[in-house]
Amino acid sequence: MKYIFMDVDGVLNNENTKDCNPSGYTGVSMKLVHNLAKIVKSTNAKIILTSDWKYGWSEIQSCCDDDIIYLLGKLKKCGLKIYNRTYDEKLEDCFYTDRGVGIRHFLESCEDVEGYVIIDNHVFADFDNEQKAHFIHTDSKKGLTEDDVQKAIEILLD
Repeated sequence: MKYIFMDVDGVLNNENTKDCNPSGYTGVSMKLVHNLAKIVKSTNAKIILTSDWKYGWSEIQSCCDDDIIYLLGKLKKCGLKIYNRTYDEKLEDCFYTDRGVGIRHFLESCEDVEGYVIIDNHVFADFDNEQKAHFIHTDSKKGLTEDDVQKAIEILLD
């Protein structure tokens, strides 16, 4: 199985995103969701949420918070869904310095990893060299661009 470890802010939104989530923060751009859909449709990869949005996500939709229900609605318009999320050990750490650890733990728990890509607008200090080779660094001013889409597809199909 192939996985997309995905952040939301700076990936599925950018400085031009006008939409707001239910909490009143920057929402999600459908143009950028369409870009994500191109990756999924080309690779059949599963979306794993690494963003701090993940704290509102549950496998049971009725247990999700309003922001996640909003996100799921946007993804559904393109036939996408969130497969799972990572779990960080340092939940009190507002800088999420163990995001790489969460990804590593997720991958270690899977027996069928064929490939993965990490899409985020931040580089985390605990990303190891392998993770850096699978990393797409988005520009938060632009979000997930066509160039990012092509790089992600190449990483997942390599």
